[in-house]
Amino acid sequence: ILMKCIIIEDEPAAQLILKSNIANCRGLECCGIFGNAFDAQAYIDQNEVDLMFLDINLPEMSGVSFLRTLLHPPLVIFTTAYPQYAIDGFDLEIVDFLLKPFSFERFCKAVNKAKERLAKMDKNPLSAKITVKADKRIYQIGVNDIYYIESFGDYVTFFLSEKKLVVHGTLKSWEEKMAQFGFMKVHRTAIVNIQKIDHVDGNLINISNYKIAVSEPFKTQLIGFMLKR
Repeated sequence: ILMKCIIIEDEPAAQLILKSNIANCRGLECCGIFGNAFDAQAYIDQNEVDLMFLDINLPEMSGVSFLRTLLHPPLVIFTTAYPQYAIDGFDLEIVDFLLKPFSFERFCKAVNKAKERLAKMDKNPLSAKITVKADKRIYQIGVNDIYYIESFGDYVTFFLSEKKLVVHGTLKSWEEKMAQFGFMKVHRTAIVNIQKIDHVDGNLINISNYKIAVSEPFKTQLIGFMLKR
């Protein structure tokens, strides 16, 4: 697997170390080096990126904040001198956390984790399954069976092809988990499986027999994403 990666790091010395490590690690291609989140965002909007080496302490916007803004983030390896950010990283389901200064061996180990995760996604992301607890039972759900997920208080409802499941949890946490499978937030209370959308009519998304409201800020992003597919 050849992974297209970018470096988001504001320190020139750290940029050079990462660039050298990438050049010496098989299966990686460095497609860009950016000193801040905004330049990186502009590149990601126009290009395919498999992996980001993302520094946390960036000017204007931190790496953690930047990652939270991305609707469909690539795989991420955090690089930082501050170990207290590790919890934030793993809450965002990053691949790994490299604490500066790190060795080439440790760098390669992180890259191998990313390759393994990408390989699993490439096989068929829609064949993936997730596990949820509902009605005092443990369910294994096929990602492709989920139409959309809607929040209500401290619970979310999974609308599936043949049933509904009410699960304790927040929409925010599920939005982050499901982004890799092509789910997008369309309203403050809902995320949808883009693959399942039949059509968008005004401010309503039609999926099978369901109609889901889409608010204007999210509608522009949704239509733009659908047109790029």
